[in-house]
Amino acid sequence: MKAATLLASAGVLFSTQFASAGEPLPRVVIVAAATNTADAQNEPRFTDPRDKLLATGLFSDVDIINATGIGDGVGTPALETLLEYDAVLTWSNASFENAVTMGDVLADYVDAGGGVVVGVFANTSTNTARFLQGRWNSEPGYIAIPQNGGFVDGTSAGLGEILVPGHPILDGVDSFFNNAPIGTNGPFGAWRVAEPDLTEGSTLVARWTTGETLIAIAPNPSVVEIGFHPVSSAVNAGYWDQTTDGGLIMANALLFAATQGGDECPADVTGDDIVDLADLNLVLGNFGATTSEGDTNGDGEIDLADLNTVLGEFGTTCP
Repeated sequence: MKAATLLASAGVLFSTQFASAGEPLPRVVIVAAATNTADAQNEPRFTDPRDKLLATGLFSDVDIINATGIGDGVGTPALETLLEYDAVLTWSNASFENAVTMGDVLADYVDAGGGVVVGVFANTSTNTARFLQGRWNSEPGYIAIPQNGGFVDGTSAGLGEILVPGHPILDGVDSFFNNAPIGTNGPFGAWRVAEPDLTEGSTLVARWTTGETLIAIAPNPSVVEIGFHPVSSAVNAGYWDQTTDGGLIMANALLFAATQGGDECPADVTGDDIVDLADLNLVLGNFGATTSEGDTNGDGEIDLADLNTVLGEFGTTCP
């Protein structure tokens, strides 16, 4: 299903990585509760993010599954269906057919090596039918932005502080902006994640100019969370400005998530099929650096998370 696990360095497009591995461009699927509709394949709140992703040229296919289960909607897709794709983009602005089973199947998919990107409001809503529940919410590792944190709106905002310079999710990203209609805090003006903190072990990649989380990676690096709604201003003037790089952020996030799974021995940073002093020395030698050398979780930083991974697997012979 997937290209081999590839630890990207800054400035190298993921499409090049897939091609160099002899793999076709990845296939991704939108599995969203974007709005209550009987025809998701022709509804702009589904098709706009699809079209923005396809416009990047980084994917062979971007399919749509209506997770509300209304009309042509599948509702909660089977794991076997998701395994046909390299990554999933999910969000909500309506209710999932079943938020518990949706969370369960996405957790199963990540465990099987798939990548998931979660957008507003599925990572912010206080409505229990509109955020991911089940194993996604009850077991550690899948969530970067604590659930039920709510959202803020109002002022226009854009790409702010970058916490991990050169991170692959920001490859080629020059600008990002979300509009707020003049003189109003709504109905969709610059919705952003209100929760200021991340779960333990998560990585903050970038903030909004107003300080909220814009891009974060969960403890399981196959999960990326974006602090904006995937639908652009082509559909509603209050969503992200389609003349900026929101589509590329989503595409890069999907490709990053897709390339993190499938490594059964992440602590073997030297690639010699055993976790030993060579791996420990590589991590210690690069400790505190921004590099892929010794990076066990793909966040571009060599830190305690990488050291703990090597120590926890020390002496393991890799399959």
